[in-house]
Amino acid sequence: MLFPKNRMRFTTSYQGKTEPEGWIVLDLTGVELEGVNRLYLSMEDIQKLKQGGDTASDRLKQARSLLGGPDDE
Repeated sequence: MLFPKNRMRFTTSYQGKTEPEGWIVLDLTGVELEGVNRLYLSMEDIQKLKQGGDTASDRLKQARSLLGGPDDE
């Protein structure tokens, strides 16, 4: 099964840990996996996600900025 690109993202924080190498998050909500033995993730797609940065962190910084709070936390 080729995993859909729009259901993958990159993050640098997970369970209170922060790592520059980060994690790939696969959104499995609503995905039917019965009978699936393997998931294939393109390394090119993973690199693109990583180069795009941590979108959740970016959104948090943007929200703090809009609300007048510090954006460096």
